[in-house]
Amino acid sequence: MQSSTKINANAYVLIGGSSKRFGSPKWAAKLNGVRLIDHTWKICKVFKKRYIIGKSRHNQIKYPFLEDEIVKIQSPLNGIYSALSHSKEKWNFIISCDLPLMSSEMIRKIWANGNKSADAIVPIIKEQSNPVCAFYNQKAHLNIKKELINKNLKVLDILQLIKTDYVLINDNQKEFANMNTRKDLKGIINKNY
Repeated sequence: MQSSTKINANAYVLIGGSSKRFGSPKWAAKLNGVRLIDHTWKICKVFKKRYIIGKSRHNQIKYPFLEDEIVKIQSPLNGIYSALSHSKEKWNFIISCDLPLMSSEMIRKIWANGNKSADAIVPIIKEQSNPVCAFYNQKAHLNIKKELINKNLKVLDILQLIKTDYVLINDNQKEFANMNTRKDLKGIINKNY
């Protein structure tokens, strides 16, 4: 599924979050000597433009950076809202930096198999959706804003309110391995992916 054509969307890498369970910023963790933020930045080269979104810029981050629109809210939904507020593109890819095995090919697969008339295109892996490795249309912006105002910070709730197309992923499910703790990262390393 190799292609040099850019996906007609922007990519936004979420690094927010306090990383309490991990103990330090997850974006700075390394897998095979590569920081997670650098890996995620690289796989998002398939997009027109790329940005990092977080609470505040760290001096170790040299990529284009945007601060969360609403500083007091700690939720991926805030990052999604911030991305849609910033972007001039119809479609935007949102990815959390804690998916160390994700690939450009998988991102292309999600896009290629998604219904472009939806408000969001979200992969399903083992009967579980992954809303922080998904495409969001600008049409979702207003609904997300309303939910943030109402202090409903659950991304999964938003997916029920908007027209969401779920893309079933049966192969390469390991690419969705998520790390919230150092134990998770150690498990990923030990499985020798």
